[in-house]
Amino acid sequence: MIKPHEEKKFNKFISEAKDYLIIFPTNDIDFHNGINIAKYFIMEKKNVTIFIRDIKRNSIVLTNDFKTIEYGIDDISKFGLPNKKLKAELQKYDFDILIDLEREENLFINGIISLAKAKYKVGFKKSGTDKLHNFQIINSRLNSEISYRNLLNSLRMF
Repeated sequence: MIKPHEEKKFNKFISEAKDYLIIFPTNDIDFHNGINIAKYFIMEKKNVTIFIRDIKRNSIVLTNDFKTIEYGIDDISKFGLPNKKLKAELQKYDFDILIDLEREENLFINGIISLAKAKYKVGFKKSGTDKLHNFQIINSRLNSEISYRNLLNSLRMF
């Protein structure tokens, strides 16, 4: 778990990482445009786990080389946060990298990011995510395809 203000070295943090958690966005267009991020890390022979809404599981066509953590409406508490069952499921895993593909503010996804154990947490700059992510990319509000391409290009540098 990341400690507040803990210094991190970003040299080769992507290339040397093995276990990835990729949080897929809830928006359909962003979902479609974000698939290339997961494809890239699967092609790089990384251990990829995808956090995805249960109803969207069948709409993702990659390979069989990834695991999923699925959530449904029942996994969201009345406060909009992950419920106890989902918290317990997330606590079973340790990841090297968490990649948050959600471009919009989302309390539930922020709760997932906070709970997930990962050495590095990567995502788009949004209100309130400074404390969640330790590597942030500027988001192109108008075009998610550009945002995801910029994210992937930035990650490839490491």
